[in-house]
Amino acid sequence: MKKRFLVILLFTGAFSALSAQDNHSIAREWNEILLGAIRNDFARPTVHARNLFHVSVGMYDAWAAYETKANTYFLGNTIAGYNCPFDGIGLVGDKKAAQEEAISYAAYRLIVHRFQNSPGSGFTIVNSRLFMQSHGYDINMVSTDYSTGSPAALGNYIAQHLIQFGLQDGSNEQGDYGNLHYSPANEPLVMNFPGNPTLTHPNRWQPLTLNVFIDQS
Repeated sequence: MKKRFLVILLFTGAFSALSAQDNHSIAREWNEILLGAIRNDFARPTVHARNLFHVSVGMYDAWAAYETKANTYFLGNTIAGYNCPFDGIGLVGDKKAAQEEAISYAAYRLIVHRFQNSPGSGFTIVNSRLFMQSHGYDINMVSTDYSTGSPAALGNYIAQHLIQFGLQDGSNEQGDYGNLHYSPANEPLVMNFPGNPTLTHPNRWQPLTLNVFIDQS
């Protein structure tokens, strides 16, 4: 009886959480998709801090492009030596609908690009596509010509430039974020043996040698 009650509570809680999402902003919903993608990727905090930041920048700029009193962060500015040009966009129709569409295309393109090689890429890509389809957005719309007034094209344009920025920002994204600069001062610690005879710099970081490593994915 207790087990049945627990299952009912869990199911009810999940149903309530899903229902509550109906009142969330489009940006919040994309953040949930992004967090799901992170949970189904390797555990690499610095990489995912970067992903969270860039997707947030893309969504913010897609919103700010339609606001007269808001300043974009990346769009139309030079960040860390990279220039993202922008000539402005005219509003046709409902502003909120245009913002949500631009936000969705920016988030979708960037998430699919960043997680295409993750162990949970199938889950992430399907989840993202289903969300786009549930809002009536065509994922085959790949134009970046926002001068037509298309919010989708603006979102694609923002994502395209964030992707290009990420390929030259020093993160070595093309090399799966492998280290290009830091050399450990200490030899790796062999975990199968007691003691630490190879430690020569006690105040410096020491890598570990593990026979078995199980990541979150």
